[in-house]
Amino acid sequence: MSLDDLNKELYNANSSEGFSKRHEQSTYDPMVSVNSNGSPFDQNQHWNAPQKGLSPSQKKKLWIFLSVFFLLLLIVGGIFFYQWWEKNAFHQDRVSISFEGPKETDSTQLTKYIVHYSNNNRVTLKNAEIRLSYSENFQPTDNLNLKYLSPSASKIFIGDIKSMSEGQVELKGIFYAPKDFPVYLRGEIVFVPSNGTNELSMENQIGVNITAAPVFFDISAPQEAVDGDSLDYVIDYKNLDIKSMANVQIRVDFPQGFQLGSAEPRPSEKDAYWYIGNLDPGQGGKIVVHGQIKGNSDEGKNIIASLGHTGNENNFVVYNKKELTTRIVSPILAVTQKLDDKSDNIVDAGEILKYSVIFQNTGTIGLRDAIVTAEIKGNILDFSKINIDKGSYSEKTNLITWKASDVPELANINPKASGMVHFSIPVKSIIPIENKLDKNFVISSVAKIDSPDIPASISSNKIIGSNRLDLRLASKVLFDTKGYYSDAKIKNSGPIPMETGKETTFTLHWSVINVSNDISEAVVTSALPTGIRWTGKIYPSNEKITYNERTNQLIWEIGDISAGAGITEPPRNVEFQVGATPQSNQIGEPVVLLNKSVFTAKDVFVEREIMLSGDPKNTQLYEDPSVGFANSKVAK
Repeated sequence: MSLDDLNKELYNANSSEGFSKRHEQSTYDPMVSVNSNGSPFDQNQHWNAPQKGLSPSQKKKLWIFLSVFFLLLLIVGGIFFYQWWEKNAFHQDRVSISFEGPKETDSTQLTKYIVHYSNNNRVTLKNAEIRLSYSENFQPTDNLNLKYLSPSASKIFIGDIKSMSEGQVELKGIFYAPKDFPVYLRGEIVFVPSNGTNELSMENQIGVNITAAPVFFDISAPQEAVDGDSLDYVIDYKNLDIKSMANVQIRVDFPQGFQLGSAEPRPSEKDAYWYIGNLDPGQGGKIVVHGQIKGNSDEGKNIIASLGHTGNENNFVVYNKKELTTRIVSPILAVTQKLDDKSDNIVDAGEILKYSVIFQNTGTIGLRDAIVTAEIKGNILDFSKINIDKGSYSEKTNLITWKASDVPELANINPKASGMVHFSIPVKSIIPIENKLDKNFVISSVAKIDSPDIPASISSNKIIGSNRLDLRLASKVLFDTKGYYSDAKIKNSGPIPMETGKETTFTLHWSVINVSNDISEAVVTSALPTGIRWTGKIYPSNEKITYNERTNQLIWEIGDISAGAGITEPPRNVEFQVGATPQSNQIGEPVVLLNKSVFTAKDVFVEREIMLSGDPKNTQLYEDPSVGFANSKVAK
């Protein structure tokens, strides 16, 4: 059968065969007999069995969920990435500062340093500046952009530093420090990162060793000394810079056991500070300090001297520094001096000085034919009245000598044996003062002992024992109170002799004479008796004299009085007027015008307090002929 015939047969409506051929029975046909295995539609398990895979609605929900999830994940990841980027855009340790320049230099030489800075971050550093700090041994100079903050600090403004950039500034200055003295320059870069608000910083420093000092400075002293021996420290200094140095000071730390005797020039403060002032280029000077050293055998005595100036906050800025050691040695023959009945080394005019010279053999063998000498110097001594016990004196050399013929113990001094010789000499009562340089008098005596038995290996010159003693003369101060009716400076009035009920005025004079040393902190205090009136008239008018009307106390604040006041220059005087109105119970008696006066001051040279008292002053004015004794009492 052809295909056309087959098609016609299949779709012929009148042909039952054709339809049956078109519709074959199926197990899913509901018309299938129930006696068969049953209709699949009647079997619940076929209709209720789960289908494999997701339904379209489920797939849609899943897609929406995944889309939201990935979107949230993207957002969260973006936030974390931004925070990470922000966090890693700046690290403080990616900012640096460093110094480029010499690590050794001479003082007084202009030295240049390059200060490098860098920003290796992805953000800008805002308002950056470099803050510099250093000791006052470094002085910046010729820096245009440098802002001075203090003697030890300055700053340089940089501005904004862009990301991944670097720069540099120049710092020039001069060092003033001792040789081998380490000086540090410290730099701190301060900034605010553009992604932050807090001010941050990074710092660095460079150490510089000084190879030459700006001033020549040296100390000389004996390398060895005997316990109780005298010695001199000589300090030399000179400005090596081409510029002047201002407010120069020298400070000395003396060794323990050193007792200052004298110094030229005298210390300005604390017996250890010298204020030199300005030191011009090439200018120098010398300080000579004399004293006595005490210590144990083989002990080192160190003196430390420094030259510099007082800097910020009163710290001492050192330009140069020296240290020297003197070693204490034990002599075989020792000699010492002392003054009888004196606990200090201060003497007064007219005093008789009684010396004892003690010698001792400190060795282990006897020593023969020892000779003791004492050389004494001082133009305030009266050598015509020197008194020597068993010795001889040479007026030409001012040398006193004792030998075995005078002192038998010197013929043979056994180990640990000792002896003593004596002499005395008076200080002049009137101290010779001719000009302003005649002050601060010192009496020096040097005692020595030797023996031919001292081994040459110990001392080639045989002088084993030596001892120096310096005595300082205290200034002689004279204080006087006088009174006048007839006075050239202040005119007085009232009856003479005095009359009851009527006031008579008088002028009182205080006068101070100071002989040989400068004195300071001079003050006179007194009081007016009740009934005596303070008029307020003073001459000279610039003298600082005060009166308390409630207590009647008078105080004259003098201050400093130079040596020679009253000798090479006028004495210090003040005049003031008081008034006395006698009462009937005072008839026939003189009237007390001023109570006891007390003068106090400090002797600068010997550092001793001075106190003098003046008797009360009444109207018996022997110094004024117009009053005298006859007119000094209240008339009847």
